[in-house]
Amino acid sequence: MGQNEPLLSIQHVTKEFYGNVVLRDVCFDLREGEILGLVGENGAGKTTLMSICFGMPVIAETGGFQGSISVDGQETHFSNPFDALDAGLGMVHQEFSLIPGFTTTENIVLNRESMNPSVLNNVFGDRMSVLDRKAMRARAESAISKLGVKLDPDMLVSEMPVGHKQFTEIAREISRSKTKVLILDEPRSPTGSSSSATAVSSRM
Repeated sequence: MGQNEPLLSIQHVTKEFYGNVVLRDVCFDLREGEILGLVGENGAGKTTLMSICFGMPVIAETGGFQGSISVDGQETHFSNPFDALDAGLGMVHQEFSLIPGFTTTENIVLNRESMNPSVLNNVFGDRMSVLDRKAMRARAESAISKLGVKLDPDMLVSEMPVGHKQFTEIAREISRSKTKVLILDEPRSPTGSSSSATAVSSRM
């Protein structure tokens, strides 16, 4: 990527739902180290734009969109959120997607747990590996430290205040090795504050 080339570029994005235009010719560039806030009333199209950026299925299911999205100078076509994750985009959704009975650590590394082989691996394969909880905790603590906040790695999500849940979601996304851009959809709405959507460049 060139020095002045945008990390994320949205060009001429237009989206309509059943004849109702909710986004019209939206353009912006996001460069490394920048924070970009999109502010507007409910229904202004912020979540729709974030859904387009992250390849949410509802966009394709309703006819797709016009315009282009580029990451690191390469135009991308995300067919699902996994494509967006592979390209380096992370997203914290308006509604929490944490498991209440799991700890901070377990939620941060969910589906990417550190594993150790067991004596049964030779017979039954990798499925008999066991969790490496020490390594998992270290990874969670590293992500938390990047945020500069205090979170108990061993606290259950069900026992957390709302703010801690939100930080746990953010820590989960920045703990992914590929994350270049972090998208926050309505980051203040769980606390009852005014709505907004923010895309954060987060090469770390």
